[in-house]
Amino acid sequence: MHRQSQGFTLIELMIAVAIIAILAAIALPAYNQYRIRASETACLAEAKNYASFSLAAIYDKTTPPVPMASACASIDQATDIDTDITATPHSPFVRTVTCDMNSASCQLH
Repeated sequence: MHRQSQGFTLIELMIAVAIIAILAAIALPAYNQYRIRASETACLAEAKNYASFSLAAIYDKTTPPVPMASACASIDQATDIDTDITATPHSPFVRTVTCDMNSASCQLH
């Protein structure tokens, strides 16, 4: 009397692993691009906020505060209305943010 075998065969498991590997190969580059865009956007928002706050301080004839970078790896301190601010997003450092202090408008470069 033969017992009916239960479970998966080796070839079925290998096919399942291959399908998972193909899906991972497609998903990882998309995830990395998402992570880069999120880092750049967060730094852009932080730099714009700092530029607006510093511009208000300059117009009030007070010293702009020291930037507290959390979403950005670094933000240049505002000194006057004629000096633009540059901010660098955290890793992977693909693009930088430049803020025009005349209008407090910021762009990714």
